[in-house]
Amino acid sequence: MRKIAGLLVSAALLALLYAFIDVDGLWQAARAADPWWLVAGILFFIPLTLLTAWRFTLVVIGRIGFVEANRLILAASTLNMFLPSKLGDLAKAHVLSRRHGTSPSIAFAIVVLEKSLDMMSLLVWGVFGLVVVGIGRPAMLWFLVPVAGLCALLVLLILPLRILPFFLSHFGRLLPGRLAGALSAFAGSWQEMSEWFWATPVRALGVILVSVVIWGAHLLQFWLFSQALNGHVPVLENAAFATLSILVGLLPFTFAGVGTRDAAIVYFYAPYLSAGAAAVLGILATLRYVLPAIAGAPFVADFLGLVRRSDPAGGGLRPSRGRKN
Repeated sequence: MRKIAGLLVSAALLALLYAFIDVDGLWQAARAADPWWLVAGILFFIPLTLLTAWRFTLVVIGRIGFVEANRLILAASTLNMFLPSKLGDLAKAHVLSRRHGTSPSIAFAIVVLEKSLDMMSLLVWGVFGLVVVGIGRPAMLWFLVPVAGLCALLVLLILPLRILPFFLSHFGRLLPGRLAGALSAFAGSWQEMSEWFWATPVRALGVILVSVVIWGAHLLQFWLFSQALNGHVPVLENAAFATLSILVGLLPFTFAGVGTRDAAIVYFYAPYLSAGAAAVLGILATLRYVLPAIAGAPFVADFLGLVRRSDPAGGGLRPSRGRKN
């Protein structure tokens, strides 16, 4: 029901947006798009998926195979199109638990770490981009306050400072017994996972660097699309515009960010793209989510089969016993 409501909200926002856009300009921008830049942007999801899967093999306690990691990443992309609040990513934790013997709480902590790395890396690029944009457009520096603040918070969360366990343990005391117990259990799992992650600092910093590279590549995909639409957006300014558009698209009341993200793209890219061309960029931005979701569809049944099983998961930081691909 929530997804239906999100679809309706997205449809209403798109209808409102297109009411203020010259639709003929949209079609003209689409027809004038450079096919080589466009194909490069569309196919860019392949190396992005491969790099993300490789990073996942590095953050999983008890290594899983590269092919298995790709299956998990793609299937989660499919589920994220239909489940609210990116809950498809939690399916990866379920697979780690049922197939690879990781305890459920540790598996959940791994997925939370992965998503924290993603958001922090996106915000790092957003900070750089906003500083550059703010030189010529000081009003844009207002966006720097929440972006830099959230980025700093996530850095503190990822570093081995015991901040999250401390907060959860103290906050849990104010909650009813079962919820307090769940928070305490997650705090312990997060600490255990964090200690493993930072046991080799060079390796941990390497994973963080890879995450920053991955999200630089995500934003570069926006730049490729803007080049296809003859926008000629500077790379770092594109990083600022794309970051803000992605963040707006994460608001939970639309279907996969459609509508809110499109409106944000039209607004932020206005100095370089016509409203029609920016609307095409919004469609291409949505395609970034649709293509991995289509590619992951064959693996969703495997996810659902694991969900139906009732065998207990293993515990602790045990190595993977699943298939090595």
